[in-house]
Amino acid sequence: MIRVVLDTNTLVSAVINIKSSVASEIYQNFKEKHFLLVISPLILTEIYDVLHRDKVMKFHHRSTEELQEVINELTSISYVVPGKTKVIVVRDPDDNKIVSAALEGQVDYIVSRDRDLLDLKEYKGIKIITPEEFMGVLRSKN
Repeated sequence: MIRVVLDTNTLVSAVINIKSSVASEIYQNFKEKHFLLVISPLILTEIYDVLHRDKVMKFHHRSTEELQEVINELTSISYVVPGKTKVIVVRDPDDNKIVSAALEGQVDYIVSRDRDLLDLKEYKGIKIITPEEFMGVLRSKN
């Protein structure tokens, strides 16, 4: 099974654009077990924090309880790694947690729109691609 780390923005986009985005399509594929999502506590915390920002809450209109359900779902059906591997490979230090989780989870892909990550293209055999490119990968496997 394909192993993947989705960056925070991709996961937040999936929650905000419930049915009408590539991120949502990826999330639906995840829920249908077409790939294994690898995630760390640091990524989960960041998702929780971003989803609770006032400007983001205006888009999704979900209660704190509903957002906690999203986090619980992510935790229960993902492969959670510690996220403690120290890496310093990305221009934006906040993005290193994504690479750390990818290394610990031995993933095939990091999926992101973040230019700092995408500019790497690949790290230690892990391909770094956009959500659209990842949907192409999923379609070719099914």
